Amino acid sequence: NGTAFTGTNTLTALDAYGNTATGFSAAGNNITVTTTLTGAITGLSGTNKLSSAGDFTSGVANLTSLGLTFTGTTGAGTFTFTPV
Repeated sequence: NGTAFTGTNTLTALDAYGNTATGFSAAGNNITVTTTLTGAITGLSGTNKLSSAGDFTSGVANLTSLGLTFTGTTGAGTFTFTPV
């Protein structure tokens, strides 16, 4: 079984000036999720990706409500969100 992320886990899309990009859509700007841990990232709109227009609301993606789940090794690690 995987472990769902809990607490306040959000990702904010920023414009070139560091402001929240309130009109951001992952449909045209996919965000790939990677980790330094060994395992699988599931529960998002695409495989290891935020790729749906509804993933961000006013520029913020709530990773908990989107269902981000990690199945794999336990321990300290980093999750990186990269625009494609």
